[in-house]
Order: sequence, then structure tokens, then C-alpha cells
Amino acid sequence: MSRQKQSSRSGRRGRTQGRREVDRARPWLSGGLPRIHRELTQAYRDLSVEWVAYVDMVSARDAEYDTELDALAAAGHGPGDADFDAVAAQKLDNTSLYRMLCGNVMHSATAVEVLHNLTPVWVPEAVNDALASIEVPTGDARSLTGIGASGLFVFSKSPVRARESLPGGQTMPEVDVDGVLWWTKTAGHGSASSALAEGVPRRLMLAPLTRSRDLQWLRGDGWRTSTLTEVTCFDVTTVRGVDVQEALWPCVELLARIGTALQHKSLRRVGESIATLDAA
Repeated sequence: MSRQKQSSRSGRRGRTQGRREVDRARPWLSGGLPRIHRELTQAYRDLSVEWVAYVDMVSARDAEYDTELDALAAAGHGPGDADFDAVAAQKLDNTSLYRMLCGNVMHSATAVEVLHNLTPVWVPEAVNDALASIEVPTGDARSLTGIGASGLFVFSKSPVRARESLPGGQTMPEVDVDGVLWWTKTAGHGSASSALAEGVPRRLMLAPLTRSRDLQWLRGDGWRTSTLTEVTCFDVTTVRGVDVQEALWPCVELLARIGTALQHKSLRRVGESIATLDAA
């Protein structure tokens, strides 16, 4: 490749990176919702591709473990033999990783589909003050039904902070929650409406989002071009006595408060924003 072409490509990369930095530096205003929405959709789309690549790698590794186990068995080794058991344990761990990665692929693909079919809603700082007076009993997520089957709230000022706890007791950094994406999940196959009609408790997938860059490198390369990064994702049943990690309950409580306020009409949707009743 000529130096001229290399220089041209380097220049384009530099300009693209510069535009991304400018985008992230733009004022945090309701007028930025279309850009935030577009970036978020692209991030999940990129993550889908990223996770599929990892799935392929793990799948190939699984085939290698099968070949190794077959060779050990042909040599007279089997369960109870140290070498055989070591490879079998590695294969089991690899299978668990494969299932987790497949779940990540499905989550990212679903997020893209959901985002394509919604309009983000801006939540002004004044709404945070109105929500503070609404009481939601700990563990009671029934008011989540008031926020709708899916949506994306983006907060003018972060109302809560959240932290994900990982298996083994490790924790991710605690960050501000600047938005929440959610959608309805179903138990088994079929649409959300059919699941509800059959009396299955409603389940929502919640994905709190942050402007902090502390999580970007931990959550995947796809987040590099997005103003918002997913903090974590978890599903919640809209029943009393729901079991949610303590560090994530503020997110559930926040949405339950919004659901309560919308149901009681102390908040109202105005275009692409939520307002208090006394707002102009």
C-alpha cells in the first residue's frame, strides 16, 4: 500500500474518531435523543457481531475437546482417569461459556429490534423531584406495568447509581444511571400478549445505561462509539416480592415510581418527554 493511501486512511480514521469525541462532548440535552438512540442501536448491532465471533471460537474449541476425549477413550482412558476428567471439565466450562455467549448474542439482537420500534423519552430533572415523594415498598415491582411493554428513558440528570455484582462476589464499578432500556420477556415461546393472556407473570428485561466510560472496556468494543454504555441487564417479574440484587433495586424502584406516577396521572407524556402536571 502506498504512503499516500496509508496517510489518507489514517486521516479518515482520525476524522471519524474526532467526530465521535465531539458527539460525546455535545451538551446533554433532549435535542440529542435521536443521536443517542442511533448510537445505542449501532452499539448493540456491533456487539451482536462481536459475540457471534466469540461463539464461533468457543464452538471450534468444543470440537477440539471432543476430538481429544475420543483419542483418550481410544487409548483406554475414561471417567475417573485424571487426564480424561481434566479434559471433560474443560469441555463443561467451555459449554457454559458457549451458552452465556449465545445469550449475549440474543440479548444484543433483541435490543436492536426493540430500539428500532420505539421512540426514546426524555425525563427532565424536575421529574426526579416529583418522583422522590412516591413510595414503592422494597421488593414490590407491580407498578412496572405502568411504564409500558418496552421503551427507553433518558434522564436529564442521573437519579440513581447502580453496580453489577458478578458470580464469585466480584463487583463492577458503581456508575450513574443516565438511561434505562426495557422490553417485555416471555416465559417460553410466543408473543408477550399471549403470555400475559395465559396468566404468566409479566417479565421485563431492564438494561440500565450510563454515560460513564468506566465500563466501556469491560462491556465490549461495540460501546466505543456510543454515548451510553449498558451497565448490566436483568429481568424482573412485575409482582410483589421480586428478587433483585440490592445494588440494582434502585433502578427497579425508579421505574416503578415512574409507572405509578403515569398510572395516577401525576406525570404525563408530552411528545418525546415526560412532564409534571404543572409543567408548561
